[in-house]
Amino acid sequence: MIMTLCLYPTDPTTEFLRPVFDRICALPDVEPFEGDSIEDDDFLDNLYEALEKANSIVFLGHGSTNCLYGTSLNPMIDDKSGNLDLLRNKRLIFFACRSEGFIKEYNLHDGLGFGFIPTTLDDASEGRKLHKLDITTLDSLDLDFFKDSIVRIWDGALSEHDLSDLSKFQKSFEFYANVEIANVLTTQQDLPNFRLVADMLYYLYTDMTHIV
Repeated sequence: MIMTLCLYPTDPTTEFLRPVFDRICALPDVEPFEGDSIEDDDFLDNLYEALEKANSIVFLGHGSTNCLYGTSLNPMIDDKSGNLDLLRNKRLIFFACRSEGFIKEYNLHDGLGFGFIPTTLDDASEGRKLHKLDITTLDSLDLDFFKDSIVRIWDGALSEHDLSDLSKFQKSFEFYANVEIANVLTTQQDLPNFRLVADMLYYLYTDMTHIV
């Protein structure tokens, strides 16, 4: 039986997470699951089978409070896809926008979810705020550093803890997020919006919620 399934649907905007995906898949008893959810006709059937076998599920991609998305925001896991119940009673880590709300919406346990994670210029220009932060001024340099920071945070957290204890992993993630915040504030003042990037890293980990 698969212990941990790591889901990574093909999407250009989440390609920066490939080092995270590779690092997770190098852990013992982790099965990778990636691909194009639009062009592959068997994707959803294969996903259903893989979810059935898994004890733990990691998702790296796009999300909302009612859906985890595949390629090009194609619905992948939601209450209409016939696979939502396969998440129940499993350990879940969903690195996706508003996945904390998704876990709560469907009353899933034991799960680690996140809030809004702006990583593209579209995220910034659409007028959505990160808490009270105006992110419309974000530059591509700011976002590139933020995305690189995300990868370093994951790498640091995984160097200390695997994914078997979500509480310990969360604390390690918080520690390395704070390392990145200190790095931005002390060495990255040449970024167009370095203080805003530091705030984004702060909300990255404070919005991370462990739902037991």
